[in-house]
Amino acid sequence: MSGAPGALDRWEGRPVEEWARRWGVPHMEAYDELPSTNDHLRVLAESGAAHFTVVTADSQTAGKGRGGKCWESPSGMGLWMSFLVRSDSEVPPPLVPILVGLAATRALERLCPSLRPGIKWPNDIEVEGRKLGGILCEGAGPGAVVVGVGLNLRQGIEDFDPGLKERAASMEMAGCRDVSRSRVAGELLSAAHSLVNPPPALLDEPMRQEVMDHDILNGRTVRTDVGVTGIAMGIAADGALLVEVDGRVEEIRAGGVTAVESGVEVNRVAGT
Repeated sequence: MSGAPGALDRWEGRPVEEWARRWGVPHMEAYDELPSTNDHLRVLAESGAAHFTVVTADSQTAGKGRGGKCWESPSGMGLWMSFLVRSDSEVPPPLVPILVGLAATRALERLCPSLRPGIKWPNDIEVEGRKLGGILCEGAGPGAVVVGVGLNLRQGIEDFDPGLKERAASMEMAGCRDVSRSRVAGELLSAAHSLVNPPPALLDEPMRQEVMDHDILNGRTVRTDVGVTGIAMGIAADGALLVEVDGRVEEIRAGGVTAVESGVEVNRVAGT
């Protein structure tokens, strides 16, 4: 598969084909700007792109978050990347974003051991109560999922829109400076290879324990988009959020969730 019109020959100082070889991916496309890396990769997927095909852009003009929300994707400020996951077996829809979230925490901890990233169900990566990144998974035909990952790297607090200043974070704000996009991408794809190549049907116990160790909602009162309010009790083997309500456990597999503390909703940035 050749690069599409407008694709860059070089990214982060090296030929794009060299990055693909280094990372063990079958095909990579890089752009100065795209409306959405997810949308572009979906077109490639529908044309037969291989498992773990990668698309990255320096900026997105129509970056997407969960529920159709906008995702800020300014040039030079973050890693805006999508990769394709194909599977011959059925995978529960909530599971892939949890697995990729786990891959992101592994990558961030390897790059910056002092960082303590957490997973906020269903698709957010947080540091110290602020959103550092997000994941957006979208179907691309039978057995195919486009996985979009947005990670804030370079922003200072002044770089975020006013509505995000109190809720957003970047690696530099968290004390992790001078980490290149290529290192972040390489570590993320390496971790993702070990978790979704191919994705399992269910989390095994060691993996579920690792997710639990990073679950920032566990034990907190939450309100879900489907009208369930209760105590978050972890994440099930299929990626569902477990919420205890009046002594029974509800399994939430769709929508979003808001943490509630002392009767006050703690709103988070949604999407990727």
